[in-house]
Amino acid sequence: MSEKEVKAGAEAEDLDTSDKALQIKKIVGGYSKSLGLIKGDIIIGLDGDVFLGTTEDFKDYFEIDEDDDRADNPRPVLTIKRDETLFNLICHQRITCKFERIDNPYLQLSEQAQQTLDMAKHNELSEYLIYYDNKKNAELLLRSKSLLAMIVPPFWFLNQRMPEAMLASVLGALATLTVHWILGAIYYTILCLYVGREQLNMAMSFMSYKRMIYMQSIAAISEINAQRTALSIDNDLYFKKPVEGLVQKKKRRKKKPVLAG
Repeated sequence: MSEKEVKAGAEAEDLDTSDKALQIKKIVGGYSKSLGLIKGDIIIGLDGDVFLGTTEDFKDYFEIDEDDDRADNPRPVLTIKRDETLFNLICHQRITCKFERIDNPYLQLSEQAQQTLDMAKHNELSEYLIYYDNKKNAELLLRSKSLLAMIVPPFWFLNQRMPEAMLASVLGALATLTVHWILGAIYYTILCLYVGREQLNMAMSFMSYKRMIYMQSIAAISEINAQRTALSIDNDLYFKKPVEGLVQKKKRRKKKPVLAG
């Protein structure tokens, strides 16, 4: 093969790469499933930039060298297209899926796509976990360390809507203080250390206790943005405690069956 033909082949491959996006064909890794990724999701961006490349290009992106500019923040942000919905999610581990290459769904970026990509670069991007019950009542769980949990655990329990845990911690403090103030101080110190370290696991466990079902991880810059994204992913969801300004369709009440006399 001549040098000219090799060069032409390489140019054709580059052109082909630039016009193709990766679509999930099969979820392979457990972590990918835990994020909420599903078959058919299209990866349109990485860290706020449009991504059009091969599976190998995608895998290589997760390999971060010490000299890499991303070494200080090694958590890639994926921008996903699911049907007509766009959302971001933060990756703490490597994504392992089987992909197929499809035509670029955005030959020209829409305003919504550009806004979602820009949001992926935002400094205040936070990770939210979406939960819902069997009636599609939804709640968000912010995945971040709270200083309140490390200093005043009872108030953190109350803030996380865990009244049982709040009551147990207060009763424990009162019981130990009744015996001796030193014992009370030791109890409270251990409580702060434990809750501060295990706060996310405790919050997730309480969601399971309330029989809430985990649905999806998303990244957003505010709670209202996260709630709007959750509703766009599944418009049957309903937040009983919506953030001020959230518009959601009114939940229909099921009619009680009429018993024959």
